[in-house]
Formats: sequence, C-alpha cells, structure tokens
Amino acid sequence: MSMSVGVPVSATLPEEQRQVESQPRSQSTPTTNRGVIDTKSPTTSLHWLTATTQHVDTMTCVGFISDLLGYGPEVRSTGQNGYTATFKWFGGLRLFDNEQRPEMGVMLLADGGTCEHHGFDQLAYIYQALQMTATRVDLAADGCRFTPSALRRLWLADRVSTVCRPMKDALVPRQHHRTCDWRSSPTGDTFYMGSRQSTQSARCYNSRGFTRFEMELKQERAAQTMTALCEGSPLSSTLGAAIAQFANFVDLDDINRSRCTVLPFWKKFLAALDNSGAITRLDPRPDPTPERLIQYIEHQVAPSLAAYEIIMGKRDNYDDVRRDLRRKGLERCTPRHHAMIKQFGGWLASVNPELYNPLPELHRA
Repeated sequence: MSMSVGVPVSATLPEEQRQVESQPRSQSTPTTNRGVIDTKSPTTSLHWLTATTQHVDTMTCVGFISDLLGYGPEVRSTGQNGYTATFKWFGGLRLFDNEQRPEMGVMLLADGGTCEHHGFDQLAYIYQALQMTATRVDLAADGCRFTPSALRRLWLADRVSTVCRPMKDALVPRQHHRTCDWRSSPTGDTFYMGSRQSTQSARCYNSRGFTRFEMELKQERAAQTMTALCEGSPLSSTLGAAIAQFANFVDLDDINRSRCTVLPFWKKFLAALDNSGAITRLDPRPDPTPERLIQYIEHQVAPSLAAYEIIMGKRDNYDDVRRDLRRKGLERCTPRHHAMIKQFGGWLASVNPELYNPLPELHRA
C-alpha cells in the first residue's frame, strides 16, 4: 500500500527497525560474514572482483601472481564463461584463459572469501600491475543499523528515490513496484534491489548475526569504481557514492523524487560511510561511444522515430523536414555528442576517408 505525502518520518520506520536502533552497540569490528557481532559504524570492504586484461599474456600473469604470493597455482583444464583453463592459488584467487580464443584475454576472479583472504591492497596491486579492467566489483558495508525487512517495506511502499524503474508488466496494485526479490531462510533474510543484469544492483542481508548492505557494480561502473579506488578514493566514501546514486529512502514530501527529504536513518547510514560528511560522487555517465548511442536509439527512441516516419513521411516536403530536424539536432549537440560524432567519423575515415567527415557539419551547425 502506498504512503501519501506528509506521513511522519517515524511512521516509515517498521517495528523491527526501531528495535535494531535501540539495541546496544558492540565495539567488535566485523570482517567476515561468519557470525560476527554488530558494530557502531559500518565497516566497508571489497567483496568481489572480476577483471580482465588484454595487455598481459596468461603465463606472465601466472608468474607475476605466483612470485607475489610465494607459491604456484593448481592448474585445471576446466573453466567458466567461455574460458577453458583455470589457475587457482591458495586463498581462492583464480585466473582463467582460453588458448583458442586469445581475444578473450585473461580473467581474474576474487570472490568474497578471496577478497577477505588477500585484502584490497594486494588485489589492487595485482589489478594495476596486470593492466586490468574490472567487469564486476562488489562493495559491502557491515554492521548496518537497519534490517532487510525494513528496507523491503519502504521499497514496496514506493518510498524510495532510485534509478530502478517500475516494472512494465507489474500487476495492479503493484504497478509502482520496482524490481526486487525477497528470500528468507532459517539463517536470515535477504532483500535484493534492482536487476542483477543491469550495471548496478544492491542487496541487504542479515545472515548469522549482523546486517550487510552490498552494492554490485558491473561493466563501465565496475571499471570506473575500481579506477577511483586505485587512485586513492576511500572504500567507505566510494561505496557511499554508489549507494546514494543507486537509491535513497525518502519521505514523500515533494512531487519530484530527487528533491524528497532523505529519511534520517538512511542519511545517518550514508554519513557514517564518509567521516568527512561529503560523499565522493562518481561520474554516473559512461564515456560516450557510437555503440552506446546506437543501442540507446534502438531501445529507447525507435518507437518515436517509427511514429515520426509514419506521420511526416506522407508530406510532400518530407526531405526538407528531415533536413531541418537534423539541423536542429546538430545545433543542440553537447560536447559529448561532438565526441561521439568525431569518434564515429574517425572510424569511417579508417575504412574510407572519402565516406564521411563530420567536422564540416559541426562547423556549419
């Protein structure tokens, strides 16, 4: 059931959350997901890393990691995700390759236990030395002062400002529901927010004694996040930035969700992730490429373009209308659009220099 604008903030805190807030705070520092006790402030960690390199060959990667760790790997003739060979070191660190498909590069995989065993600094050193690009990064905050069920209630009540969109095929009265999933077991509860197929999703679970909030970042967001971490951005503020960009639980006091007041418990949680009180924001937009532009048009603009063609195509001056539309579009191009046009033109020039040169049109616009 949706909550209306003006509902007191206290009403948004379910009973189990208020009980958690009133519990005594332990000084223990959780470092794993194996029965540790809650803590005063969330502690943050890298909890998953998948990365690939196209710049260093397999045996050089294997030799580098073996020299660093002081021991060699176990070699297996099986792999995953299209790779056919696995090199696994004590602690769980794994490399994958496929000799028949060198274009796939070499993949590094460090799951949650491996990240805890090696630590962020060692994994970041390997990541940079082997010139890798991250394809998945999970960042976790342990010892959160809320429960998965508390977030679920707020999420289903639509008291959230998030990049996740309502599901198109949702049933009434769930038409405002955004993608999520709930799983309960004897060891605890897990609430999933967003789709794991997207570039960002989150989950909150309380297995074995404490609450963890975890962000899962993929593709360009993973690469961007890992670059920021390797350049010295603190884990806590980087995670805080990712969470704040993904979702904020709010009081519905404004018609624009982005201007709604963030609920006190969530604001306190984000502030605890950054002692300076200023969340380091990552650039939410990936670098522009013609491929992303084409994909966006095919998925988002194609229906409107089809309708436009049907409506305007019957006019005698359709060619003039189309040229005028193109001119207006060029006049509104931003530097990001210019970069895409130049990149696309450069690609065409490498195939046929006489085929297309975008610069004159940009100058005329």
